[in-house]
Amino acid sequence: MFKPYLLPLLLLGGMAAAATPPASDEPMIKGDITKAQFMDRAEKRFVRRDTNGDGILQVAEKEAAMAKMHEMMKQAGKIPSDKMAKMKPMNDTTKAQFMVRQEKIFSHLDKNGDGVISEAERSAMKEKMQQHRQDMDDPAM
Repeated sequence: MFKPYLLPLLLLGGMAAAATPPASDEPMIKGDITKAQFMDRAEKRFVRRDTNGDGILQVAEKEAAMAKMHEMMKQAGKIPSDKMAKMKPMNDTTKAQFMVRQEKIFSHLDKNGDGVISEAERSAMKEKMQQHRQDMDDPAM
């Protein structure tokens, strides 16, 4: 099963699934990522995805963001697994809900709880993501 906390990592520097930067004018983050940086990026992602500007990510907006991410992955030669490609968002999400989820994601990724996702934590998560992707691509799964 696709882990929802992995999605923001696909959009962070050093963890990107694509060889090209995200479709924004934000530079990729290299090195450690502070909670403030992570949350600032999360807020900017929300604003980019909330195409009608109503403060709610509708299912259609989420589907468009997922399609864009899948396209970026394909362009980088990393085809999404069948399971990932078939994922469909089911509910609308308010900005407050989105940001609460991002806080939880950050806490999950900050293994030592120091308020920073270190390069070592990022490397470990990257390895875990690669293993998870291989597991998802395994037809026996």
